[in-house]
Amino acid sequence: MRTKIVFIVNPKSGTLSKTNWIAIATKMLAQDFDLEFQYTTHRGHACELAQHAVSEGIPIIAAVGGDGTVNEIASALVHTDTALAILPLGSGNGLARDLGISTLLPFSAVEAIKHGKTMQIDYGRANGVPFFCTCGIGFDAHISQLFATNKKRGFWNYLYLCIREYFRYTPTKCTLEYEGKKVTKKAFVINCANIHQFGYNAYIAPHADFTDGRLNITIVKPFGFIGAIRLSVSLFLKQIDKIKYTETFDCERITFHLPPKTPFHCDGDAIPMPSTVTVEAIKQDLKVIIP
Repeated sequence: MRTKIVFIVNPKSGTLSKTNWIAIATKMLAQDFDLEFQYTTHRGHACELAQHAVSEGIPIIAAVGGDGTVNEIASALVHTDTALAILPLGSGNGLARDLGISTLLPFSAVEAIKHGKTMQIDYGRANGVPFFCTCGIGFDAHISQLFATNKKRGFWNYLYLCIREYFRYTPTKCTLEYEGKKVTKKAFVINCANIHQFGYNAYIAPHADFTDGRLNITIVKPFGFIGAIRLSVSLFLKQIDKIKYTETFDCERITFHLPPKTPFHCDGDAIPMPSTVTVEAIKQDLKVIIP
C-alpha cells in the first residue's frame, strides 16, 4: 500500500511562488506516494486541516509555508505517529534551517521527504501554547506584532521595521522564576529557544539542542548604538552568548511575571498572554523528517 502525503499549503506565506515547488514535489513524489494538496484560507486553518489528516491516519503531513504554518501543523502532530515534513516557503524558516532542510533548492527539500529519515524532537509550551522554534518577550515580540499587521513580507521589510523601531522601543522590566531562583531583569529581549535561531540564520541560541528537553534562555540587556552593531554581527556569527550585553542559561521551565499587555510571541507570531506566563520544554514529542 502506497504511503499518502498531505501537503498543507499557505498561499500567503513568504515571498516565493509556491507553484514551482509544488510542481517539483509532484514530479518527484507522485510515482511512489499518493499526494493530496490542501490550501489554507485563514489563520488556524492549517491546524484544522492537520488535525483532520491525523484523524484519518495520514502518516506524513508536509507544511508548505513558513514558521507560522509549521507551528500550526506541528501543533496538531505532537503526541501522534504522524511525521512532519517541511517545504520551507516562509520568510524566516527557522525550524527548516535548523533541521538542515534547504530553503533555496526545491529539489533538495523534496528529496528530504523522499529519502530522508525521521527523528523525534522537542517542542515548547507557553501557557499551553505550543512553539517549536522560539518564544519570548521584548523587541522581537514587539516587531512580531507590527509584522503581523504589515502587508509587506520578507527579510528586507522585517529589517526595516527593526531599524525603525529600535529608536522607539523601551526595554521591558519583568521577574523570572526558574529552578528555585527568582530574579528581576530589565531587558531588550528575553528569548526561550528550542532551536538555534530566529530564522534568517540569526542565531539567538547557538547552544540550543532540540532533543535535550531543555530551553535555552537568552537575555539581551539594554545597549547603545555600538552595542546594537555588535549584537547584530554576533547574531549571524553564532556568538551572541560571547558579548557583554547578553546572559544565557538553560532550564526545563521558566515563569515570566510581566507588566500588563506585554507583547509575547511564539514562533514569531504575536500571542496575547496574561501577566504570568510559564514556558516549558516537552522532550522529543514531535516526529519530523530530516535529510
